[in-house]
Amino acid sequence: MPSDANVMPASARLRPVDPRTLLASLLLVVVASVATVRTLPAMLELFVFVCLWHAASARHAASVFGVLRRVLPFAAVIFVLNTVLVPGEALFRVAGHRVASVEGAHDGLFFALRLGVMLMSVALLLGATDPESLARGVHDLLRRVSPGLANRVAFFTFLSMGFVPMFVDEIARVRIAQSFRGGDFKGGMLHRAGSLRMWLVPVLMSAVRRSGELALAVELRDTRSRLVASIPAPRMRLIDGISLALVIAVMVAVSMER
Repeated sequence: MPSDANVMPASARLRPVDPRTLLASLLLVVVASVATVRTLPAMLELFVFVCLWHAASARHAASVFGVLRRVLPFAAVIFVLNTVLVPGEALFRVAGHRVASVEGAHDGLFFALRLGVMLMSVALLLGATDPESLARGVHDLLRRVSPGLANRVAFFTFLSMGFVPMFVDEIARVRIAQSFRGGDFKGGMLHRAGSLRMWLVPVLMSAVRRSGELALAVELRDTRSRLVASIPAPRMRLIDGISLALVIAVMVAVSMER
């Protein structure tokens, strides 16, 4: 079952890795970007590291540019809003009034890089694993703590990742249908806002319907009870251990920068 998302180009499938080390590594990256990385240079280094990691897994740089192309509009909005709204020393003025601040530009770039780290991590997770292997990896990580919790979380992980390609496919269907009705995202801001309203209702209704169909299929096939037993156990290779050690070293380094 493919698991591409909007942040992930459909053709950019990454080299499969051990789901346990991948999940642990990406959790470390996300936690570090939120909790321990405090400076702009450190966040930039973390962002570059995740991009290089993604490029190495994909074995070509085009997949990274595909993800960045989707991240850039959101990062630009974050940067502009912080630059304009955060008070501080004037970055530039218009008619004697401060339009943008230095502190806002700094904060905007910092938060834009944090968003890039998170979305690049999501793209890496979706591209380098699949719902079945990730569910088994989550189960292996949690089964020593609580077998019941491990089964529930593994099942939830399987359903969550399995729903991603269904939802993306439904968005594509709605996009084609609405484009014939004049609901594309071309033209002025008011036209785009109206097009967005035309998209939201059918996409949300379709998401509810498709999620119900998926839940019914899972119950009819008795997937909950036999999910983990039907998936081969993952095997950690030397390269997986090396990559986890490298991620830990990078996280410690960028977290210690002040």
